[in-house]
Amino acid sequence: MTLDEHNKLRLLYVYYATANRNTEVFSWQEICITLDEKGIFEKGICHSKEDLKKSLIIINLQYQSGLYRKYIEYVRENLNYE
Repeated sequence: MTLDEHNKLRLLYVYYATANRNTEVFSWQEICITLDEKGIFEKGICHSKEDLKKSLIIINLQYQSGLYRKYIEYVRENLNYE
């Protein structure tokens, strides 16, 4: 898979977990950590995100941000990035 495809997979997992707001949906964390462990880090994710919005993602007017930010905080605290 290309880096763009990995980014899109990562984003789709995050979007799915956010949309479902289900505490049992933890696969997005596992896939993100697994990709990081394999050296596949988020690069060019903004381009991948915009591409997804054009083709696969629709805007949820009831969305409340924060889940992805919490993931980033988790990664920084537990995996010692940056």
